[in-house]
Amino acid sequence: MNIIKTFALLLCLLSPLAQAETTLFGLTLDKSTRQEVEQTYTLQNKNTASGLPDSWNYYRVDGTQFNEPLLKHANLYFDDTQMLGRIMFFFPSSLEKYKALEEQLSRQYPRLNTAPFVSEPLRLDKAEFQNDTTHVLLEYSDYGTYLSFTDLTYRAAAQKRLAENKAIEANKPKKEP
Repeated sequence: MNIIKTFALLLCLLSPLAQAETTLFGLTLDKSTRQEVEQTYTLQNKNTASGLPDSWNYYRVDGTQFNEPLLKHANLYFDDTQMLGRIMFFFPSSLEKYKALEEQLSRQYPRLNTAPFVSEPLRLDKAEFQNDTTHVLLEYSDYGTYLSFTDLTYRAAAQKRLAENKAIEANKPKKEP
């Protein structure tokens, strides 16, 4: 009986090490560095916003580099250590593509139980998925079909920064008219 308990404890301790990595087109979230990515893909149009950390900036990669039909482009986000944290794919607006991606993702990732989706003027539908390492967001709108894979560590750091920025804004003294 002690052997079984010990084995079960070892499985629990080792399970974080055995979590599946998310690899897309040879890019692994939280493992691939910007330098490694540049050896495979041509990074274009670095989008930077002044005053924001590097992790809020991204590089665009033309869809033809991925050999994926209909892919317009992808945005690659790197954290402050230049580790890949998020990949966002942009497809033309297509309900068929959205449904095909949703079905495929449902087989690969557990779906998040979110509140029922209410259509917004620009967004027609969305689905969220998440496993132990990756958050996946699929959105369909009149402007395109978007598929985003985000490392959970990167996502947590981004959400923490957003909360810190909101707190700073809330504590700023208000100007009198």
